[in-house]
Amino acid sequence: MDQKGTSNGAGGCKTGTRFEARLALVPVVMELVAAQMRHAGAEPDAVMRAELILEELFRNSVLHGYGGDSDRPVWIFAQAAGFCYEDEAPAFNPLADRQVHKEPNPDLSIEDQPVGGAGLMLIRQLARRAEYVRHDKRNCLLIEV
Repeated sequence: MDQKGTSNGAGGCKTGTRFEARLALVPVVMELVAAQMRHAGAEPDAVMRAELILEELFRNSVLHGYGGDSDRPVWIFAQAAGFCYEDEAPAFNPLADRQVHKEPNPDLSIEDQPVGGAGLMLIRQLARRAEYVRHDKRNCLLIEV
């Protein structure tokens, strides 16, 4: 983890902390972002929503974007309103058309749900505002909570 590593993303992803894409770092990432948001004056509800979204994004980067634990980078910059999240995984917009990413069926039990899609729905529902851009071979998500 590098503090204040530069990030060349668009729309506010200017600086942040660089993490290696490792599942063991999920609690560290969540605590750091929560602490930064609280320090910046975020409300407890916003911090909780940001942590849930961040956990989903980070796990997806590790497992799906990078194919497992690696030293590949993830950058995160947090402030009171939310956070910016970047990775160098293949292009993937979790905010894309819901037809592409099937949402869970509310009439089915959790055991009967098809695998995938629930986390993406979580991101869309918990974020007050979310934007995705692909810039300099990076996925960049701006999440406002």
